[in-house]
Amino acid sequence: MKVIRVLLVAGLLALIPLASPLWAAEEAPASPQEPTSPQLTSSDCIKCHPQIVHQIQEAGASHKTAVTCTDCHEGGHPPLVPKEQIIPKCSKCHQGKSHFELPNCLACHRNPHQPLNIVFEGETKPACKTCHPQQVKEVNEHPSAHAEVDCSFCHTKHGYIPSCLKCHEPHREGQQFEDCVKCHSVHKPLNITYGMDIPNMDCGACHGDIRELLESGTTKHAKLACVFCHRGVHGIIPQCETCHGKPHPQAMLEKFKGCLDCHQDPHNLAK
Repeated sequence: MKVIRVLLVAGLLALIPLASPLWAAEEAPASPQEPTSPQLTSSDCIKCHPQIVHQIQEAGASHKTAVTCTDCHEGGHPPLVPKEQIIPKCSKCHQGKSHFELPNCLACHRNPHQPLNIVFEGETKPACKTCHPQQVKEVNEHPSAHAEVDCSFCHTKHGYIPSCLKCHEPHREGQQFEDCVKCHSVHKPLNITYGMDIPNMDCGACHGDIRELLESGTTKHAKLACVFCHRGVHGIIPQCETCHGKPHPQAMLEKFKGCLDCHQDPHNLAK
């Protein structure tokens, strides 16, 4: 009997090393799991960022209608996700056109939540040219003071069209921006062209003495608009024969070679 007890004790002692790893496993604390960022929705984002929602509503363009917050800001939220990882590059979605190849989107689109609220900074002409090539071409091909300044000098904000009178003195009292552009194309202001609706007072703003001379006359010329003779382009001087033909006898035409030999000023034929 004593031998049996000894054998039982020895057997139990032999099992202790085998069982100890199980006890250790039960007693050891669980290793901490990596924290995971919860799956957020736009409704969640609004709770902390209401001002961003207002910005998108005002001038969000397709950011308002075509995407959600998490379409751009993927992966979670700081501090679980580094901030630089959830701020996407514009080229993630905007690519494939020449305009999108520009290196610094934020130079014009400063707030990505309001991409239509474009405020310029620095030299903008290369960027403007990608969407407005005709306007930049006109400025470059028709030298004037306008060609010496950047687009943003006049257009301080995208879509903003300033009045000419912001920089330029009016030709006459009461003149408005609409009057200026009847003659001056804003991107080639020295290339003066106009329609048949220009009143004499606009021409007289620069040519006041000629207007007075014309209106003081008693002939049919006094009843005509300046643009009836000086049509389309500034500086055009027509030939009298265009309207009058050759109204005098041949003998008179041979003696006086030109109309102005007698009619010294076409603006007042009586002088």
